[in-house]
Amino acid sequence: MPFQSWSQNDKGVHHVKIRSLRFSGNKITKEPIILRELTIQEGDSLPVEFVESVLDFNKRRILNLQLFSKVDYCINYWDDDYIDIEYYLTEILYWLPSPIFQLADRNFNVWWVEENRRLDRTNIGLDLVRINFRGRNEKIGTTIQLGYNKYFDLEYVIPYIDKKLRHGLDFSVSYATGREINFLTDSNKLRFYSSEKYPYKILKAKIGTTYRKGYASIHELHLSYNRYEISDELHTLNPDFMANQQRRMKYLELYYKYLYNNTDTRVYPTSGLELKLSAIKRGLLFDRDVNQFFVYTEGAYYKKLIRNISSSLVFRGRFSFNHRQPYILDRAMGFRNEYVRGYEYFVIDGSHYAVLRGNLRYKIFDQVISQRLLPIMRFIPFRVYAKIFDDIGYVYKVETGNSFLNNRLLNGYGVGLDIIISYYAKFRLEYSLNHLGQKGLFLHGTKE
Repeated sequence: MPFQSWSQNDKGVHHVKIRSLRFSGNKITKEPIILRELTIQEGDSLPVEFVESVLDFNKRRILNLQLFSKVDYCINYWDDDYIDIEYYLTEILYWLPSPIFQLADRNFNVWWVEENRRLDRTNIGLDLVRINFRGRNEKIGTTIQLGYNKYFDLEYVIPYIDKKLRHGLDFSVSYATGREINFLTDSNKLRFYSSEKYPYKILKAKIGTTYRKGYASIHELHLSYNRYEISDELHTLNPDFMANQQRRMKYLELYYKYLYNNTDTRVYPTSGLELKLSAIKRGLLFDRDVNQFFVYTEGAYYKKLIRNISSSLVFRGRFSFNHRQPYILDRAMGFRNEYVRGYEYFVIDGSHYAVLRGNLRYKIFDQVISQRLLPIMRFIPFRVYAKIFDDIGYVYKVETGNSFLNNRLLNGYGVGLDIIISYYAKFRLEYSLNHLGQKGLFLHGTKE
């Protein structure tokens, strides 16, 4: 197997030694950044029968850096004792100036159905990101977003600051405001307040450190400062919108996260295990506005079954204490990727929640498309999967109010298509049904 450490002392097995290990095509990427991902190096001995599988395994590891659109390898020399290996790399475009045209609503269907496809509920701007900065897989970027909601941020991520390539740093600051914000959840639907005077302002600043000793595991520790301010009118509509029924709220947050990813391909796994465990404390030291502690866990298991068929099982859950939190910090399901499919039109607040997603997927198409219209993106990976799925979920809340979805089992199921283009564009088209008898076609732009 390509995962084990080889030794020439294996009885009855003929080995060859890696005399040279070279890379070509990495005009920007530094060689140590690539070597760090590999299980082999010059001087290693490999059993002859496993040479090809070991080289192919390391090819996938290089691709998982998400710095190259295509990776091939060649054995330039092979005799009874030595081999010379060369990997051919095609770098992607590291400058990513992306125009922003996105919806102000939680998802596409809410905008299309409940907001009647209003074009004034859109955000425009520019997301300018330089990945692989200095050839060391660093990331520096800024976002300037105008329109319905305004958002500005600066970010700098340095994955390695030491010679052993284990410790990293990251910094970010962001500011958000807008003309509309949800101030209440009524019967599992959001109620909004709009004003030309910008009813809310949010400022966040974060510094963090990372530790990655091996390939699959990463430890992260972040400290952030968070400041919220709302208008008098918004405060009148919901005095519990922020802590202690105040118009202003600030707190320090300490955030620890452990990540483990041993999947075959990061962009759309078909085999392997992925784990995420987070512990967050809001309200530290002299800070008395907020007192919240919660643990969040996420796990995904992917398995190839036969030929083009694979399965995935994804779990997400949170335990939060104490139970009474300001409205803005009491979100559970309905935002980002936290929902049971088939319930995209609903929002469910609460302290504890869990969702389990099961998928059976069939690969329809998987090719690297070569095109010459844009030389900087000559090779574009493109994949399409058909699937059937079934989700269950639960959200616990002490005081449910008029919510009819809290403290009960939720179930959604259906069929869909997953479309993956390169490393950055993922689309899910899903036809879902729920326990209420509702059904619909939903479009999402994130992974499961």
